[in-house]
Amino acid sequence: MSSHADPRPPQIGGRQSLLIFACFAAAYFFSYGLRSVNAALAPFITEDLSLSKSQLGWLSSAFFISLAAMQAPLGVWLDKYGARRVEAGLLAVAALGSLVMVWAGNFATTSAGRILIGAGVAASLMAPFSYFRRCYAVEKQAQLGLWLLVAGTGGAVFFTSPAAVLASHFGWRSVHLLSGISLAVVAVLLWRVVPDHDVRVLGPAQREDEASLWLLLRHPEILRVLPLSAIGQGGIIALQTLWAGPWMTDVAGMSPARSASLLLVMMVAMMLGYMVMGFASPALQRRFGLLKIALAGYVSCFAVVLLLAAAPATLGWLLWLVMAVAVAPIMVMQPYLSAQFPRAAAGRLVTLYNMFVFVGAFFIQWGIGVVVDRLSEAGMGRPGAYAIAFATLGVLQLASLAWFARRPAAR
Repeated sequence: MSSHADPRPPQIGGRQSLLIFACFAAAYFFSYGLRSVNAALAPFITEDLSLSKSQLGWLSSAFFISLAAMQAPLGVWLDKYGARRVEAGLLAVAALGSLVMVWAGNFATTSAGRILIGAGVAASLMAPFSYFRRCYAVEKQAQLGLWLLVAGTGGAVFFTSPAAVLASHFGWRSVHLLSGISLAVVAVLLWRVVPDHDVRVLGPAQREDEASLWLLLRHPEILRVLPLSAIGQGGIIALQTLWAGPWMTDVAGMSPARSASLLLVMMVAMMLGYMVMGFASPALQRRFGLLKIALAGYVSCFAVVLLLAAAPATLGWLLWLVMAVAVAPIMVMQPYLSAQFPRAAAGRLVTLYNMFVFVGAFFIQWGIGVVVDRLSEAGMGRPGAYAIAFATLGVLQLASLAWFARRPAAR
């Protein structure tokens, strides 16, 4: 597969582009916030539902497994029906999931709500990435994606310390009530504002070409990046969206309020990292290429994971901030990979990649909870249990990087 036969992207005016971007950004704001919110709400949910660490890990990772399960059909839907219809419909499911969380009184019902939210926000990054791939020039796609991630981390900022404050006054369910109402409003805006340029740019034959999904699965470039996306990026997401908070309370001895405040700072640092990359990415892309930028981010984050396992807890908060900034370059891996394939496969490609990431996030997030619980039950202290879990993850991430480096790139 190659991208040289792509159809010409449509001409979209500045004002219309701004409206399109604003709708996608609003959807991703809530998606990323709900992905991250358990890190801040963990103390409240754990106390209310009497959860173990492994149950807490499952509750958060259920979001990722449902999101991952949606990726294969989602890619086909995006290529066939377009971003507007698919994302607006799925956001309605996410709104329903948030309302289920409001009335959930036990672990099983809360899990069901998280699963619905994960499925409902499954298109919140993939739909705009697919849309940008088809409707904008290649040199604009990474920059648009990075600015979308700025909006997402804005959601993560709101869903950390402010969400914890809201939960402390009105209960953790109040956060999900506001989220459910907001998601329904964004779904309506997407349906009414975003045009179907991504569908119109392709011919009917291209939209019906579903068999290429299986060709993508066997493509050398996909096989090359699979472990790096699942273990590398998935592991970083697992840490940032759940285990950063419990690490701060269990290992560093912080109070829930202090932990939530530091998570807020971490999300602000991540947002600033995305902003800097958003401005700098065109020049960096011309000088180094997207792949080298992404690999620099991976190496930096993997080093932080290993240092978190070995460094004193008093320095750990600095390492979390370094990881928050270093994650920005990693996000250009997806635009790099997308540019290696034709626009007709954009939906299937970005969702396939995302599936690897979130399957990895699910197993790693849940697995860390299981490891910490089992080692603690065996008599090891919490700091030691977290250190072994993080060190194991860091070694696996380095192995995924070695796999990527040793396999030849597709020609």
